[in-house]
Amino acid sequence: MSFRACLAPLLFAGAIAGARVHAQQVTVSSVGPGPVGPRLIAALAAPHDLIRPAPIPALLSRDSAYTRTVIILHRDVVIEGRVHGDVIVVGGDAFMHPGAIVDGRVVAIGGGVYQSLLAIVRDGTESNRDFTYDAHSSGATYVLVYRPLRLQPSPPVSFPGVYGIRIPSYDRSDGLSLPFGPTISLDTGRYELTPTVTYRSNLGAFDPALDAELTLGRRVRAHAFLGRATLTNDDWIWSDLVNSAATIFRGLDTRNYYRADRAEVVVHRLFESARTVFEPFLGARAERDRSVGPDSLATGGPWSIFDRTSVNAMLRPNPPIVPGDLSSALLGARFLWENQRVRATFDLTNEGAAFNVGSLRFVQSTLDGEIRFPTFGSQQFSWTTHVVYTFGDTAPPQRWGYLGGSGTLITLPLLSLGGDRVVYFESDYEVPIERLDLPLLGAPTLALRHIIGSAGVGALPAFEQNLALRVSLSFLRADIAVDPVRRSWKFGYGLSAAR
Repeated sequence: MSFRACLAPLLFAGAIAGARVHAQQVTVSSVGPGPVGPRLIAALAAPHDLIRPAPIPALLSRDSAYTRTVIILHRDVVIEGRVHGDVIVVGGDAFMHPGAIVDGRVVAIGGGVYQSLLAIVRDGTESNRDFTYDAHSSGATYVLVYRPLRLQPSPPVSFPGVYGIRIPSYDRSDGLSLPFGPTISLDTGRYELTPTVTYRSNLGAFDPALDAELTLGRRVRAHAFLGRATLTNDDWIWSDLVNSAATIFRGLDTRNYYRADRAEVVVHRLFESARTVFEPFLGARAERDRSVGPDSLATGGPWSIFDRTSVNAMLRPNPPIVPGDLSSALLGARFLWENQRVRATFDLTNEGAAFNVGSLRFVQSTLDGEIRFPTFGSQQFSWTTHVVYTFGDTAPPQRWGYLGGSGTLITLPLLSLGGDRVVYFESDYEVPIERLDLPLLGAPTLALRHIIGSAGVGALPAFEQNLALRVSLSFLRADIAVDPVRRSWKFGYGLSAAR
């Protein structure tokens, strides 16, 4: 987080903190390629509050409530209050602080969105760092002109995060994972190299790695990775931040892990229009895999507040994998479509792999998708899916996925279903109780959920179902789930940012 953003609450006083402009007119004279410009024009045409350019950050203070979308021009914004709409910052960064609630989306154009675990953004965040819109004042009007940022000089060596220390993570296998390393920029930032060393406290290991991001044109980029890491196939369930918090406080780690030395190169090509983004990719991967603890004989491991010695929590064994070498070809695509407030995203990866143990050959397809749209008033419906399907030989355990417990099928034991075929669907209908909108916590939200899934080796067993009711208030939530077939139920609680 930037120094000036940290000082934002001290820099603002009185009217400066909530400087809203209703009559100021903003036009976009140069839209630029892709869907962001048309979405910005649509937001400017709809009712909104505008915060004008200034040399200091804007503050949406903790005691403020904005009834519609907020657009900030050429300054950072610190979000602490409640916004019933989107927050769009043009030419700056957006910093979420604990207690902030945004009913729509937080979008940064020419900057980044920096989340807080104790803040809520219901429709997600979006950072567009490769371009911005310059604001030119003409009387009562601001004119926005598209400008790419990749042409701007970048410092040859920088230390992101806190002097090069990146965002840490925590899990039951590695304990604390603390990465450190600079970012090296070449050719005005077109080529970025990030050498890192990650210390893993439970393993006592220092894992070296090199990430390279190569911009070969505005629509063509390549990504390369070479290094040693602890890997998982279950990171779709919860984000790193949520999973780390759950592990520390509850001993609840919703992932299985293995260790690998991996080399990978992937080339992406971007196609975009006003409503659609389509980004196919092609690549190759080679890795050498091995198992990692805890195993069934473990008597101790990383620390947690609760369930540190439980074999169902912090000492839950990782399924053993088959050590060996995997060589793969990768082919897939990312697809995004958006119209008004209807949004659909799909990510598909196909891996054609050869495994040197048993001369296995298989193709594994992994699909992650989400469709989200508003219904009546502030209510909204979302549908998500995660599908893994393997063709050919049975994939080795390091390519298996798992379901069960918090984050998936709530009434089942944690990650109790697994295999090289996984199908998961979840439908959520969210109803904010706006009459109970509290000053600092916001309105509670009721969510009716239907969850269905199955996982197995070589075939899918009978599908499991859950019907659930979730109550969310600020960053906390409580769930009660029922299995209508087994006639069992389970109560749970956690962070509202989790699935």
